[in-house]
Amino acid sequence: MHFRASRRLCGATRRLRLPAPSWPWSSPLWRTICICCRLRPRRSIRWITMKMVPKMLSPLVKDWAPKAFIISFKLETDPSIVIDRARNALEVYRHQVVVANSLESRRSSVVILTKDSETKILLSEEEVEKGIDIEEKIVGDLQSRHTAFIHDN
Repeated sequence: MHFRASRRLCGATRRLRLPAPSWPWSSPLWRTICICCRLRPRRSIRWITMKMVPKMLSPLVKDWAPKAFIISFKLETDPSIVIDRARNALEVYRHQVVVANSLESRRSSVVILTKDSETKILLSEEEVEKGIDIEEKIVGDLQSRHTAFIHDN
């Protein structure tokens, strides 16, 4: 038994035939997306199949390494929500540090958040011209936080 559906693709109506077991909605854990723009007769259809991946931060903090210094990263496209999302991650997962930034300024500006502090790390124009990466400053800051965490615990 075949499923037939008329689809409007690239201004032309085409017929799509799929055997019943390969329907993308047959399993709720799998999402199947057609990436072929034009379906031509006697050509195979290209599909991407994705599987849901569980969040690992929660079991890492609660079960696997509850005494470890754990850092997460938060990248957002909307700069107005970056800090709120990072604070929310700290509350939900109860880890030590979130390095947060927005997509548009990710190479020149980040905010490092803990439950008690919020530190902005910026690259000056001179540093950008010299080819300094912001990662160097991030690693230096996190290294000092990690050293303090070890001495406190």
